[in-house]
Amino acid sequence: MAIGQKNGAVSSAKGAPQRDDRGNLYGILVMQVSVFCFGTNDTFNKLVGDSLMTGQMLFFRGIFATIIVLIFCAFLRQLRYMHQCADPILLLRGVCETFSAMGCLVALKYMPLANVYAVLQAIPLATTAAAALFLGETVGIRRWLAVLVGFIGVLAIVRPGLESFNVFSLFAVGAVLFAATRDLITRQIKPHISLWVVTFTTMVVSTIGGGILALIQYYFASDTGWIPPNSENLLYLALAAAFLTFGQYYVSIAMQNGEVSVVSSFRYVSMPIALIYGYLIWGDIPDMLTWFGIILILGSGIYTIHRERKVALMRRGNENGEVKDHLIAARAEFE
Repeated sequence: MAIGQKNGAVSSAKGAPQRDDRGNLYGILVMQVSVFCFGTNDTFNKLVGDSLMTGQMLFFRGIFATIIVLIFCAFLRQLRYMHQCADPILLLRGVCETFSAMGCLVALKYMPLANVYAVLQAIPLATTAAAALFLGETVGIRRWLAVLVGFIGVLAIVRPGLESFNVFSLFAVGAVLFAATRDLITRQIKPHISLWVVTFTTMVVSTIGGGILALIQYYFASDTGWIPPNSENLLYLALAAAFLTFGQYYVSIAMQNGEVSVVSSFRYVSMPIALIYGYLIWGDIPDMLTWFGIILILGSGIYTIHRERKVALMRRGNENGEVKDHLIAARAEFE
């Protein structure tokens, strides 16, 4: 999540200190930690999915996560920045994260872990398309083609209209759309805002959203009523909350270090992690059409990140006067 600036650590009178850029290698290593945390979080969520309603899962996990974040905020002396929680951008980001989490949890309950993660790999592609459509960012024909190929990959996994179509895969698609919106909103977060405050606000909003969903499911959508969580469920949700908290925090750090396009490409390590968890715990093995979709999504995503990095280098060279030929500089619009 791109929040900070690439300058030195300068204290701000209104917020947390500005953050330093430690380079690509550091950002890549931290991204691996965050990806592992997110994958493990979703594995614990899936283990609980058969026992509790989605609203309950989001609510209890949110309570545990909020407590964990508060402890770290107190230990790291971040409580003095809690007034930043009222920032509308943070609240709106929290709402998008909540709906994305809801869609993801429903999909995890009824789909193999690898299938859900394959669809979620389309988040960077959706963010690229949304940035072009709503923020006016220039996206060349090659990156649009990559987005189209990734969309075909999603269709290969979701399979609308086919006998193997799983309606709950649409919740995974919804999670992608809300996650892409969340990422666009994240770009608007001011650099002086504490990353722990961003994480805390997200957890609080998600907890409230989970509580509201649990009430709706209790009164309108469930024949079983409130399902009392047992000790095993609470343990899994507490572990999920811990991994989710660290995942949210470390992905924020990762996106603050090095080139965004380079560091972001290592998000795709989450796919083999999901495949390993899915096979070891549930014995899931994707079929050929799912493998085809996975390959299309991963390939188009990595290609898009490569093109974005190339375009950024071309524009930077043009701005610095290193690119003299206007035809060469204009290629950035085509890429």
